Amino acid sequence: MTGNLFLVGAIIAAVAVPTVCYVQKIPSARLVKICAGLSATFVAAASLLLWTLIFADDFTVEYVAAYSSTQLPTIYKVSAFWAGQQGSFLLWLLVHAMAGVALTFRRTNAATVAVYFLLQAVLTALVLAKSPFAPNPAQVVEGVGLNPLLQDFWMAIHPPIIFVGYALLAVPFALSLGSLLTEAASRSWLDEARIWTLTAWSFLGAGIFVGGYWAYKVLGWGGYWGWDPVENSSLVPWLMAAVLLHLVNLARKKSAVLIQAHVAATFTYALVVYGTFLTRSGILGDFSVHSFASSTVGAAIALADAVILIGGLTVILWKAKQLPQGALYDTHGESAFAVLLGSLLIIFVAAIVWVGMSMPLLSQLVGEAAAVDTDFYVKSTAPIAAVIVALLIYTFAKFGRTISLGGKIAHVGFVAMLAAIVLSSTGETVTQELKPRAKLQIGGHEVIYEGQTFSDDGREKFYVYTVDGEVVRALTKLRGNGTDAAREPAIHKSFSGDVYIAPHAPEVDDVFELMLTRGLFAMDGELGYVFTDAQIDRDSSGNPIQATATITVTDGEIVEAIHPTITVTPDGGTSQAIEVFNGQRRVRLTGISGDLQKARLEILPTIEKLSNMPITATVTTKPYIWLLWLSVSTICAGTLLAIKR
Repeated sequence: MTGNLFLVGAIIAAVAVPTVCYVQKIPSARLVKICAGLSATFVAAASLLLWTLIFADDFTVEYVAAYSSTQLPTIYKVSAFWAGQQGSFLLWLLVHAMAGVALTFRRTNAATVAVYFLLQAVLTALVLAKSPFAPNPAQVVEGVGLNPLLQDFWMAIHPPIIFVGYALLAVPFALSLGSLLTEAASRSWLDEARIWTLTAWSFLGAGIFVGGYWAYKVLGWGGYWGWDPVENSSLVPWLMAAVLLHLVNLARKKSAVLIQAHVAATFTYALVVYGTFLTRSGILGDFSVHSFASSTVGAAIALADAVILIGGLTVILWKAKQLPQGALYDTHGESAFAVLLGSLLIIFVAAIVWVGMSMPLLSQLVGEAAAVDTDFYVKSTAPIAAVIVALLIYTFAKFGRTISLGGKIAHVGFVAMLAAIVLSSTGETVTQELKPRAKLQIGGHEVIYEGQTFSDDGREKFYVYTVDGEVVRALTKLRGNGTDAAREPAIHKSFSGDVYIAPHAPEVDDVFELMLTRGLFAMDGELGYVFTDAQIDRDSSGNPIQATATITVTDGEIVEAIHPTITVTPDGGTSQAIEVFNGQRRVRLTGISGDLQKARLEILPTIEKLSNMPITATVTTKPYIWLLWLSVSTICAGTLLAIKR
């Protein structure tokens, strides 16, 4: 309840900013800054409260129970803040509010500030509509915790970087609309828009690149970019922001390009919101591993996007006659033509990717939802990318002296990135079953499978390989019941590139269940079991939190007592396997009847047997893939350097 009150305060303070700007002919800068600061303070308070609830393991809050747990390490409790839809919206709002405070200290007109804080009020309303502070209808003592795939260092930095890019792209849009509403023909907004666009483009690009490296390092499918619709929802506004950046720079020299810069500013931010709609409406639920589940807030986001796009274009059309007219370029041999042609080519790529990522929505409007495959993107964009590279080389050769140092670095990084993508895709791929100590030759490398090992706490297992004499391990994170939750590849790095080993999930066919009736003897073939006792621990409200069984196990001579347990969690229950007779068996309690008269055991293969099982793996060489990581870093560094121009 307190968190929602903070959000209400943030809305009121955000709405107060455009109100002051509208009511006062010359808005009080001091009053505007106070209102902006209050709104940001309320948002920060709400954010701090959510983190406090997460670290306090307050599972009476539904969001905390869904994305955190008492066993979650500190770094993942931090990232649990933005693991779900509600928290990620709050993160976006937090960055937006901080940028809004900074905007009030810049030389911007009142209309720009008013537009920006109207956007902030809408964003706050969306957070409130899907509040992360909603009470949990169920009473639990343990949370579900973070998805094992998200329990990674990059989860702590990837989403914040992306949302910095999203939030900052609202500023060029506000600057554009604010200029149109006051002095349509003015170019005074362009310098400020250039700074904000460069910063936003760099952060959004860095977020995309980090996401690609995260996918490559963690997911184990062998690549870094799958043309997934959610991935593309960040790529399209990044491409349009590149167009905006080039048009803003050109408009500073040629006033006739001003209208194109305004259109690009509107489309860039509208595509940010559109991508948010796609990923959070549930439309992509069957087509993307990253998409959020269906949500009632989807319609509200679609409405907000329509208002932004239609409203922005309407203002541009309304003011079109007041905007500078004239030729966009004088001859085909000048730099302006090269910039405009390059921008048009990037728009073509963005349009193709937009169609591909929107196909589940577009096809649903006329029939059954469907998606395009990877070939659609590769075959349609590769020729355009080749033309863009040729144009870049021509532009550098002819107009290189007019490009800033940061711009040169960023553009060289872009060409190097495309080259690295092509080069790294020329490696070899082999998929085959490997027995322990079996050898595989690929691309001049020797790969030996050494077997499986398990961590002491039973939460992780490793597939161990030797590549050219160096040991590398593929990690598999295990659920509480011992089953595979998430797999990471083994990667051997060298100057010539990576050897990428992705083990497949093993097929374990000797797992079976044993139903025990209290007091009766049952056998699994070699060992006998007797279910002798059970108890259920409950919380102060009488809800079960843990069930424990007492079972005796015998081989005919020795009798051993075990006490397997099941812990109640919001999504059901979880239990861990325990060893009996010094590892001759592993058993896991999977159920106890309500009358405590029956228990269900799962009999699992021994650690030794698992360690010696043959494993199928896909082994791929990635020639000089380190050039890709270097080139994308160069793009971001060059962009940030260009801000100082």
